Amino acid sequence: NVNWNTAEANLVYKATGKYPAMNCFDYIHLPFSPANWIDYSNTKVAEDWWNAGGLIAANWHWNVPKSDGSNEYTYSPTETTFRPKNIFQEGSWENKIAKADLEKMAGYLKLLQDKGIPVIWRPMHEAAGNTYEYNGGTAWFWWGYDGGEVYVKLWRYMFDFFQSKGIKNLIWVWTTQEKDADFYPGDEYVDIIGRDLYGDTKKKIEKDATQCTNHFKAIQQTYPKKMVVLSECGSVGKISDQWKAGGKWGWFMPWYHYDASSLDNHQHANTDWWKDAMNCSFVLDREAVKKALK
Repeated sequence: NVNWNTAEANLVYKATGKYPAMNCFDYIHLPFSPANWIDYSNTKVAEDWWNAGGLIAANWHWNVPKSDGSNEYTYSPTETTFRPKNIFQEGSWENKIAKADLEKMAGYLKLLQDKGIPVIWRPMHEAAGNTYEYNGGTAWFWWGYDGGEVYVKLWRYMFDFFQSKGIKNLIWVWTTQEKDADFYPGDEYVDIIGRDLYGDTKKKIEKDATQCTNHFKAIQQTYPKKMVVLSECGSVGKISDQWKAGGKWGWFMPWYHYDASSLDNHQHANTDWWKDAMNCSFVLDREAVKKALK
């Protein structure tokens, strides 16, 4: 759940008696923090999870102003005049926004580093959108709007910026859509390759275990030196079935539910799906990770 909490993990525990090994946070609300409803400088929720034996992951849906001087924010390229290619033009409004955001983010990441907490870091995901899927396909996030060359430059810019600020606690995850080699930042800038897979929840069509496994095998073949993970998913085949078919993801992360009262009616991963996953001998829960790290 994106609002700086462990709500979804608590639902998994309630349904299965086990906590997931990893909780994924999201810095989506960066423009508004600190506020009384979101304050990323208050790291207690992350610290408590880490101290209980859990791993910390973080996405960044990087919101930018809709126009120069606007107080409205978005990550959609159709809703903003912000263009990634202009970030590298010193003095442009995009350059100023990007530098300020990266400075602010570095400060928040440094707070976790100072607590001895590593972060599995997944910024600027799904960059290609459906650009290569069909004629007229487009990026659905602004960071992919100007194509692969600019995106790679931006990824490396972020990487170098954080290093210059002394940030050393990040494990970098890049999300592929398979037909997007032009967007790959390079082996030295990426630790792990992720893939986001969703079925059609509106039509109640899931991506079955075979489909998911085909994606896994294709990515593993393209990036043989990297761990391959199911970095986001929803309405996909059961983890036990995927594993049997050869889809041996390093981890999986169902996207969160908008009605957080129960997993029973979860639109992405319901109670039965989670029970199957957490009962697999090869799936480590938080307690198993804690024991392994002792």
